[in-house]
Amino acid sequence: MSALIDLFAGSLGGAAGVLAGHPLDTVKVRLQTQHGPNPQYRGTFHCFKTIVQKEGFRGLYKGMSSPLLSLSAINAIVFGVHGGTCRQMDEPDSITSHFVGGAAAGMAQSVIAAPTERVKLLLQIQDDKALKKYKGPVDATRQLIRTHGLKSMNRGFLATVARDAPAFGVYFASYEWMTRAMCNGKTENLTSAQLLLAGGSAGMFSWLFNYPTDIVKSRFQADHSYRSYWHCIQSTYAERGFRAFFVGLNSALIRAFPSNAATFFTVEWTYRLLLDFNLLSNVTKEAEKICAESQLLPLTPVSPSPSRKETEKTLLVTSQEKCKRLLTQTDFWATNNHFLLPEAGSTIVDPMLHGYRFF
Repeated sequence: MSALIDLFAGSLGGAAGVLAGHPLDTVKVRLQTQHGPNPQYRGTFHCFKTIVQKEGFRGLYKGMSSPLLSLSAINAIVFGVHGGTCRQMDEPDSITSHFVGGAAAGMAQSVIAAPTERVKLLLQIQDDKALKKYKGPVDATRQLIRTHGLKSMNRGFLATVARDAPAFGVYFASYEWMTRAMCNGKTENLTSAQLLLAGGSAGMFSWLFNYPTDIVKSRFQADHSYRSYWHCIQSTYAERGFRAFFVGLNSALIRAFPSNAATFFTVEWTYRLLLDFNLLSNVTKEAEKICAESQLLPLTPVSPSPSRKETEKTLLVTSQEKCKRLLTQTDFWATNNHFLLPEAGSTIVDPMLHGYRFF
């Protein structure tokens, strides 16, 4: 039951992150995939304005259904692989362990991310209604398979791995480092603003280190004329030199914070609403046990005589009053992974918030 609740909250948070960040992702993709020495869009804001003027606000959300459909699967893979890998390390809570765990998670989720992002890209770059080729993600998938075969769905897979493995590693490691630095190692003292700052900054770091790889991936997936990755790199460099590998970077950096903010607050308020309607009472005892085992909250003395309903009520009230603190992944891993916390985020490397207020 608790795992389902976590998955539900994580999925809602991830969907909110996609809704908030997709417009700037569309801008980024349009800037990345335009060709020639005289591009159609001069920059992020010009691209944003042009899309709204010619295609309306709906144009900014083209291809959004693809990442939404794959969100839950990617969240489950990322969280499971990241947590499992860290637990296998000699020092599970070290920055190095979080980097290795994040890198492993990035590689694993690429199996789903590569085909879904390919479909998303093809829908996002359709800027002319008269020349519109794909009606939606299902139609795009059918046409790709019919025209280029099933293997074409994985076009750009190696580039996705090359981007996401280091990107997720940098994200998780930098997030852990920043949260610990802001509270001198006492993560329970972090405020919502500090968590938001850490998540957004970690997302920006992950983009800075891996953006050129994302350029190559986007262009290779969107254009079948490239015979190989090296051909794509050479053609991109020939257009505008090294600058071509950083086109649209500012839109990716700006996108980190609204996406992370939407994810963070949706997950938090989902848990609060579930708690208000007593839907979290089944996991309250487990949550309090985790608090106690991590030496963050003493167990509430419960007499063995009261009925089960009275015991659950006592634990619920205690958790509401005393457990209003930060619960991070580390707290849960330290107690044999009692239940999963959602790694809520978008499928495009952006912040996958893994520390937030539980109640």
